[in-house]
Amino acid sequence: MNSATRWTLFVVLLIVNVGYQILFRGTWHQIVVSAVTGAGILGLLAEYLVRGRRER
Repeated sequence: MNSATRWTLFVVLLIVNVGYQILFRGTWHQIVVSAVTGAGILGLLAEYLVRGRRER
């Protein structure tokens, strides 16, 4: 995965997470979306730390 794709996905997941936090505060699906997008963000960061630095 190249750097532009990685950071684009990171920003999209972050925007979805923050948007859902604001629009659907206190609902059960807000918790699910927050967990899924948070896991995606952590996965992208882990992938960057493990593989991304080797690409440089």
